[in-house]
Amino acid sequence: MSITVSILETGKIRVRPSQLTQSADRPVLLRRAKAIFGDRHWTEPLPINTYLISHPDGQILFDTGESPHANEKGWLPWWHPFLQRSLDIHIAPDEGIGSRLQEQGLHACDLQAVVVSHLHHDHADGLGDVADAKRILVAEEHWDFCRQRFRATMEGALPRHWPIGFQPELLRLTGPALGPWEKTYPITADGKVIGVPTPGHVPGHLAVVVFGDEATYFLGGDVTYDQNLLDQERSDGVNTNPHLAIAQLRKIKEFARQQPIVLLPAHDPHASQRLSENAAFVPSPLAGDA
Repeated sequence: MSITVSILETGKIRVRPSQLTQSADRPVLLRRAKAIFGDRHWTEPLPINTYLISHPDGQILFDTGESPHANEKGWLPWWHPFLQRSLDIHIAPDEGIGSRLQEQGLHACDLQAVVVSHLHHDHADGLGDVADAKRILVAEEHWDFCRQRFRATMEGALPRHWPIGFQPELLRLTGPALGPWEKTYPITADGKVIGVPTPGHVPGHLAVVVFGDEATYFLGGDVTYDQNLLDQERSDGVNTNPHLAIAQLRKIKEFARQQPIVLLPAHDPHASQRLSENAAFVPSPLAGDA
């Protein structure tokens, strides 16, 4: 069986432009306040992508996307200023991850693993549809951050919608070095699917590297919102640690210099075309390079 990657889109989302990127030197609270109160414009609709990895050991899903329930009044906490003022979600009833898997002839129980980049609502609200997967994997550092449910909610997760008794299998940095990453998260025994730590957007955020038959794919989650922002080393505008986030962008560029990668963030509107063409990311010089 070959190793391939395909996109399963779970609706669209519009955000405030200041959410895409802001100056990393502004205090985090001021950056978030601008996205909530100071920015009245919207981006064009962005995809909410999940990625299905076909591997000899079985099907692996990266992220679970948004839930169709997000359109319902009360799904997002009424008291949460960011979730109420800075997001515009559009997802049809048949665009949830359960429906997307059925379109592929799959059910949750067919999934060898679900790997979650982080537990923000647009990456983890589909957990209820994949609760029967054999394994649901979250980085230990991220789970430690999200154990306190109020803090998790304030940061954009919706633990009240997680499966009852949700307890993911925790990924630990026990794998060998890969490019600029000194340690990695093992996912498959053959080393063809590997998690790498990419904190900054939130603590414990992870990305996944897939060594496919036709290309090497970098499934980025929210490490960046699109390839151009990554190449310009501009972190997203509402993260927990902008300078740490920029350090991850530089690592990814370094990795892309070492070997060709197809860069696939969750919300990049060009990800689908890039995947269809196996178009490699060609990074510009790193900041500070001659």
